[in-house]
Amino acid sequence: MLRISGRPFICQACSKLPQSPSGRLRAPKLPYLVTGSGKWVATQSAKQSGQLLGQENIPSTFIPGQEAIAKLPVRERLHYWTQENDRQKTPKMFSDSNLYATMTNSLTRTQTSKATNLANLKAGPTGSQTGSAMEFNLERDEHSIVGTDIAKPGDMVELGSSGSRMPHLAIYLGYYGDRNHFYASNGTWNMSRGFSSPFLVSNFAKPHELEPILSKLSADAILEDFEKMKEEESGPSREDAKVLIDRMDAFRAETESVYQRNLANLDAAHKLLSYRHRFRYMSLFQMADVLLPNPMRVEGEVSPAALYAIHLALTRVEFGFRPISSSRALHRRDQLYEIFPQDQTELVEKVNLLARHYIVAMARSRIPGNDELANAWLGKFIKQARTAVKNSRKIREITPYGILKPSNGGTIPKPEWLPISKDVIQFLELWASYGLFEASARLHSNGAMILRAIGMYDDMPLNQTTAWTFLQEIGHIMPWEVPSRYKVRFPDTEIVPGAGLKRQEPSIEASRRTDIAANARQDVCSPVFCIDAASTRVIDDGISVERTEKKDEFWIHVHAADPASGIEPNSELCKYMELVPDNIYLAGHFQAMLPAELGGNDGDYASKSLIEQYSLQKDCRALTFSAKVNRRGDVLDYRIEPSTLRNVVYMGPEDVSRFCLEPQPKLARNTELAVGQKRGESDYEPERKMVLAKDLDQAQQDDVLLLYELTKAIKDKRLEKGAWPYFFPRPAVTVQFDVTQPTAGADEIAIPADPYIHVGMESSNGSALVSNSMVLAGEIAARWCAERQISVPYRRDANMGVRDQEALAYARGELYPLIAKGIEPTMSQRAELSRLTGGIELAAQPGPYFLLGLDMYAKATSPLRRFGDLIVHWQVHAALAHERAKGGQLDPARDNDDVDAKMAFSQAQLAETLPLLQLREKLGRAVSRGASDWILMAVARAWQHDGNLPEKIVFTVDMQLREGLLGHLDLFGLDAIMDADGLDGRALIKDVKVADRFEVALADVNVHAGQILVKALGRIESAGKQDGSATAQ
Repeated sequence: MLRISGRPFICQACSKLPQSPSGRLRAPKLPYLVTGSGKWVATQSAKQSGQLLGQENIPSTFIPGQEAIAKLPVRERLHYWTQENDRQKTPKMFSDSNLYATMTNSLTRTQTSKATNLANLKAGPTGSQTGSAMEFNLERDEHSIVGTDIAKPGDMVELGSSGSRMPHLAIYLGYYGDRNHFYASNGTWNMSRGFSSPFLVSNFAKPHELEPILSKLSADAILEDFEKMKEEESGPSREDAKVLIDRMDAFRAETESVYQRNLANLDAAHKLLSYRHRFRYMSLFQMADVLLPNPMRVEGEVSPAALYAIHLALTRVEFGFRPISSSRALHRRDQLYEIFPQDQTELVEKVNLLARHYIVAMARSRIPGNDELANAWLGKFIKQARTAVKNSRKIREITPYGILKPSNGGTIPKPEWLPISKDVIQFLELWASYGLFEASARLHSNGAMILRAIGMYDDMPLNQTTAWTFLQEIGHIMPWEVPSRYKVRFPDTEIVPGAGLKRQEPSIEASRRTDIAANARQDVCSPVFCIDAASTRVIDDGISVERTEKKDEFWIHVHAADPASGIEPNSELCKYMELVPDNIYLAGHFQAMLPAELGGNDGDYASKSLIEQYSLQKDCRALTFSAKVNRRGDVLDYRIEPSTLRNVVYMGPEDVSRFCLEPQPKLARNTELAVGQKRGESDYEPERKMVLAKDLDQAQQDDVLLLYELTKAIKDKRLEKGAWPYFFPRPAVTVQFDVTQPTAGADEIAIPADPYIHVGMESSNGSALVSNSMVLAGEIAARWCAERQISVPYRRDANMGVRDQEALAYARGELYPLIAKGIEPTMSQRAELSRLTGGIELAAQPGPYFLLGLDMYAKATSPLRRFGDLIVHWQVHAALAHERAKGGQLDPARDNDDVDAKMAFSQAQLAETLPLLQLREKLGRAVSRGASDWILMAVARAWQHDGNLPEKIVFTVDMQLREGLLGHLDLFGLDAIMDADGLDGRALIKDVKVADRFEVALADVNVHAGQILVKALGRIESAGKQDGSATAQ
C-alpha cells in the first residue's frame, strides 16, 4: 500500500478531494457522532466547532512541521498523526444491549447460536402482556391480575436478546424468586422478569428430564440468591442439562433439514404468501399448506420442526412479516402473522435505493462540476420537507420529547407533495409509527439518513422519535396523536389518523332478521334499574327483583339488550363487529364495536340507529338471565328467557353506591395533573331521564336495597372460594379538544390548539350491585349452556383448577391481607398467582374461574359492546327456538348431533373463531393501554411548560440490569429508567436491590418511545433502617 516512506499513499478517490495549501488532504467532516449521553441510540448531525482555544487544547508535546514529518518512517508519522487528531471525538461503539430504545447494535458483532448474552430478553409482539407496571396499572379487570399467556415448565420457547439477531431455543423451567427461569440451547441458565415467546412447543421436555436442573433451583430462594448463584456459577450446569441441550440441538437440526429441503419456497415465502395491495393474516399452519409439500405432514399434522422452519424463514425477511400475537401452545391457531403487501415492501426497497443514490450523489458532489446531487430524486423531497418544517415552526416550536410545544393553534400552508415525496413520507410513517422494523434492521439507517439530509434536526437524535416529530411538523399527523395506536394492528382494519379504526361498511338490511323470539317474550312490568353514568350512551343491562311465596327466596333478573334477536349470525354485520370485538375506551379515540351511527339511514329504521334501537328503554326487547337465590347467597335455580321491558328506571352508579352505604376503602396518595385550557363541561345531554335514589318511591328503594343485599351475599359465597375481593381504581384520563378550529383556506392545514388533558385516579369502582349482578348473569349463562352442551366463549383458567388449592392458600396468605389493608399487590405477587391459575383463556368448553370464585363463567350482559357476549346470545336464542319447536328442553345425550346443527355457530366453527376472538380482545386491551401516552404527554407538558408536577416523585426499583435500573414512579404508576448517570454517584447499580426507593427528578420524557428517564435526588431508606426518612447520599 505504501510506495515510499517519505510520501503518504493517496488512493485514487481521495486524490480528487480538496487539499490544503500545504498539500495535505483536508480532514473530512464527520457526518455524524453518537450523542454524548448515549441514551438514545441513534446518530445525530454534528455541528462543526469553531477555533479550538483554551489551555486544554495546547499540545502537550512538540509536533514537528509537516515537511519534517513527511520524511519520517511510517510508524513515527502515524504516531504524530494520532497526537494531532486525538482531539476529534471518536464515535463510541453502541452497546450491544440497548436499555433505552428500539434500535440495537447487533450489526458489528459476530452472531452465533452459542455465545449470546440473554440477560435482556426481547419483548413480545405489541398486545402481549410482558409484565410492566404500567400494563397492570391501566387495567381494572381479571386480565390485570393474571394475564393470558403463561408458559409451563417443560415448554420449549424461542428467546431473543435485545443485542442479538440470533434467536435461541430454551426450556422454560418455571417462576421462582420473582423471575422466569430458562435453560438455553447455548448452555446457559437465564432469568427474566417478563417474556413473550414468538414460538412455543408445549410439553417438549418431560418432568424427569427437568429434575437435574430444578434440583439446583430452590422454590424458596429469593432473587438475591439466584443472582449470587449466577455470579458464582453455581447454578445448573451443562452436565445437568445435557439431555435438554441434545434434544434442542436435534430439534434445530431437524428444522434446518426441513429448511434445506424446502429452500426455494421458504426463501420466497413473501412472494408466495403476500397480496399485491392488501395485508394478509395467516397462521403457521395455513402457511404450511402453501410452502410445504404434503409429504412433510405426519398423520395430517405439520411437525413442530417444520413449523419452526417456516417461522425462521419469516424472521429472516427484513421487512415483510410481523407476528401480531404469541400463542401459549403450538397447537393453537391464534399465532397470526401480518403479511405486508407487495406494494409496501417495494416502497421500502424503493426508498432504500433513493437513499443509497443520494449518499453516492452527495459524495460525488465534492468533485468540481458534478451536479448529480441537484438532480437526485431524494433532493426534491428534502427541499419540500424543509419548507414544510419552516412553515410549521412559525406557529409551533419543536421539542425533543416526541411532541411539539403547546400552542394556541394556527394554519400552515398545505404542501403539494410530489409522488416521490409521498413515498418517502409513507416510509417514515412505517418507520416511526408502526414499529415494523426489527431492532437490528439495516433499514433504520435510511430513516436516520433522510432526517440528516433534511437538516432541520441538528440537535436531536435521528431516530424514530424525531421522525414522528417530523410527521407532526408537516401536518401528516396531529401534534397530540397517540403513538400506541399505531403499534397495534387489528387484522383487516385501517388506522385513521386522529380518529379510530376503519372497516368496510356492512349491508345492514341484508344482516337483519325478524325477531326470532317474537311470540315467546315475557312482559316485565316491575321496575328495571339501568345503572350507568349519565354520559353513557349504550345502555345494555338492567336489574330487577321478584319476590316469591317464600319470604327468604327471590328471583334476581339481569336483563341484557337483545340485538341477537334481530341480527343474523354469520352476516356481513356479524363479521364487521368481529373485527373489533370490544369497545375500546381510549380517550380521544373511542372505538365502538357497533358505532352509534351505524344503521341510522337504512330502510324502515331511518329514524333510529342500531344502538338506539336495541339500547334498553321502555317497551324494548331483552334477554333475561334469572337466578333464584336466598339471603345466604345460594343459587337455587336459574333460567334464561326473552322478554319485553315495560318500566325502565335510569340511575347513576355512584348515587346507588352511596344509597346502599357501600363501603369504600381508603386509598393512598391521590395525584392529579392537568395541562392546557379547560373548555367547560361536556355538552352531551342524555336523552333519558336520570333518577336519584332518594327520589324513588318506597317500593323501588326497597328493591334496590334488597338487590344490593342479595348480590353481596352471592359475592361473599364467591369470596369463600377465593374470588379476588377488590379491584383498585386506575388512572383516569380526560381529554378535551378545541372544537373551534382556525379558519383555513383551501391551500392551508388548520392546526387547533392543544387539547386539555386531565389525569387523576378513578373516584370509585362504580356500584358493586352492578358488578356482582353481571357476574351472576355470566354464571347463569355458562351453567345454562353447559347443561345443554352448547359451545359458547367460556372464560376459564388455563390450568383447569389443577392448582387451585395452592392458589387459594397463596391468595389468602399473601395477597388478600394486603388488599384488606388498602395495599395493592405487586406485579411479582400477581405473576405468582398467574403461574398457579395458568392465566385466562377462551374455550368452547366450560372450566373453573378462580378469580371470580366460579366453576364456570361466560360474559353475556353487554352484547352491544362485546362480540363474545353476542355469540352467547345467538347460541341461546338458537337453543330456545329449538326447544320451543320440539316442546321440551334439549337432552345432550339424545339430541347432541341435532343440537350442533341447530346452533348459530357449530362446534367446529367456534373452534376456529375463539382463538382469533381472544387475539382481538387482547389487542383491544393493548390499545386501551394507550392512555399511558396521554399521561406521558401531560407529564412532559407539565414538566417543561406548566410546572405543576408533584414536588416529590418516588422511583421504586423493579429490576436491576447491568446497564441500569428499571422501575416505576408513584406518579400514576408510570414505568421509568434510571441508568448509571441517573444514579448520580448515590449508589452503584450492583448495590441496588429490587424494591429500593429513590426520590427522583425527571431527566427526560419521550412520549413517542413511552419512556421516562429519572435522576436520583436521594435514596429513601427502609423504615427498619431510618424510619422511612429520605437521605441525600
